Amino acid sequence: MTRIMILSLFMMAVTAPSRILPVFFLEDRKLPQFIEALLHYIPYAVLGALIFPDVLTATGNIYTSAAGAVSALILGWYGRGILVVLTGGILAAYIAGQFIGI
Repeated sequence: MTRIMILSLFMMAVTAPSRILPVFFLEDRKLPQFIEALLHYIPYAVLGALIFPDVLTATGNIYTSAAGAVSALILGWYGRGILVVLTGGILAAYIAGQFIGI
């Protein structure tokens, strides 16, 4: 077994209980509404903090990256699905690159 496989199994053993055990303890109980709302939005905040800095350097040009990011934000704001948001951002960055001449 390679070192990467061993490390992967170790990471699985460490993280799996924290994801599986709450299912057994919260089976009959309901969390307070505020906690549920907070837990619902945490992944979006974390993803935004991780992704946003790289969005502006993704294409190598700040203008095309900003065009893609702005179009994705607009599509997301109006409640479009994730595939529409991703495709719209990619197309906007591509079209902006064609206008700029990249």
